[in-house]
Amino acid sequence: MAGGMAKKGAPLPAWLVAANTEQRLAAEEAMRQRRPAGNPFVWVVGSEADYPGIVIDRRRVGAGWQIYVAHTSPRHELLQQWLVAEQLLPYERLGPEPQP
Repeated sequence: MAGGMAKKGAPLPAWLVAANTEQRLAAEEAMRQRRPAGNPFVWVVGSEADYPGIVIDRRRVGAGWQIYVAHTSPRHELLQQWLVAEQLLPYERLGPEPQP
């Protein structure tokens, strides 16, 4: 066979399977460390009150994180914006949504 190609459906050599498994596990561990896991529901800390939000995306910026969140505003508008992680609290930390 040209180019070292194996027959279709032939098993891979054990050394290649082991190398790929190690690489896959290392990549999965790197992804776990790169992205914080957790509940997608958060509280956005505002000047007047805290507002419920949902995490849409995260990105690493320098030594910290920016979180893309959909949340309500004091005027009851729906906003989507990038916020620094320090502006958010886990949903469980404050408990259920405050009653008026």
